[in-house]
Amino acid sequence: MEHFNRIRISKFNEDDWDREMKIYEFKLAMQLWHSIALVLFFVESAIGQSWLDTKTDSLIRSGIASSIQHDYLNAESVFQRLIEDFPDHPVGYFFMAATIQSKMLDYESDQWSQDFYRYIRLAIDSAKKNEVELRAHDLWSSFFHGSALCYLAFYEGRKGDYLKAVSHGLSGISILKKINKIDPQFHDAGFGIGSYKYWRSQKTKFLNWLPLVSDDREEGIELVREAVEHGEYTKCAAMNELIWILLDAGKAEEAYGWALKGLEKFPQSRFFLWGASKTSFALEDYSASATHFGHLLDSIIDAPFDNCYNEYLCRLKLAQCFEKLDRLADALAQIQMIESLPLSAEIEKKLTKQRKELSQLKTKLTFIVKREYPADSSITKYDLADKQCSQ
Repeated sequence: MEHFNRIRISKFNEDDWDREMKIYEFKLAMQLWHSIALVLFFVESAIGQSWLDTKTDSLIRSGIASSIQHDYLNAESVFQRLIEDFPDHPVGYFFMAATIQSKMLDYESDQWSQDFYRYIRLAIDSAKKNEVELRAHDLWSSFFHGSALCYLAFYEGRKGDYLKAVSHGLSGISILKKINKIDPQFHDAGFGIGSYKYWRSQKTKFLNWLPLVSDDREEGIELVREAVEHGEYTKCAAMNELIWILLDAGKAEEAYGWALKGLEKFPQSRFFLWGASKTSFALEDYSASATHFGHLLDSIIDAPFDNCYNEYLCRLKLAQCFEKLDRLADALAQIQMIESLPLSAEIEKKLTKQRKELSQLKTKLTFIVKREYPADSSITKYDLADKQCSQ
């Protein structure tokens, strides 16, 4: 939106418009594919498909549950077995790539990028081969095909290759739309489409007055909600995505409710802990938010991989919660812990915005302390004011 604000409408020319639209589309694409990639790893398998029996279905579900609960080693072992059992089908390659992608997002690291590229390309290639050889609509191969393209688009966007990201992302959504047209009850595909519709409309809402730019946010929310309620394979994914969509839409209370439902099923999942922490913070329930962020921080510290990125974010939010609760000593303690974190130059660059927030919070707390307000967890500045008034 900033790009368009800098150019006066009266001075638009064709070159200006094309240039600005390309820049905006690239940034929009990154947001869209990020939204889709963050959630697709939850995809669950179904009993009754021709390439599955009950035992295999159970195996897949256990692998996905391991991924959601961050036992990536077990999940990858399960999906490697699936690849060996079905070497000509995209299902195993897709789930393996999805697990690697979720691991990279969870740990905020590109350490496993080569493995991701390998499996996502195998998923796409095997899906294409199945679609040609079967000479019919294999909706599940198409689903894995479209979803894999969205994964690839997201990662390319993260790496700055925007042209490929836009191309692969739009191709992936196009495939999901074709599935939905063939079978409107294929809610798994509808989930991806709904997510796309919401975020696309949200990022272009200032252009909704134009005749060719529609506002599909409510339709997008409804498609995602239908996937939560009726989808057979993406219920958890849709629930996770619905949390962030509703939070963005200003419906934090409903979003928090869904986050708590996610935690009922996966109490230790950092994915749902992030949702519960952020939504309760948005509701200004800082006590609940501090509790969720505390559990999240424990999980981050106990994880086998920590580059301090997520620990920084979590401690900063905890400090902000404690400041709101007048637990000033606790807030200052979190700031001290943050300042002692061994951040690499790469992580420091990623945390530019948060480091500014930290500096502002530290200045605010220092001012409060210098004004001689008690900075501890039990006595607040309001307590002090009450005592002074009574004297």
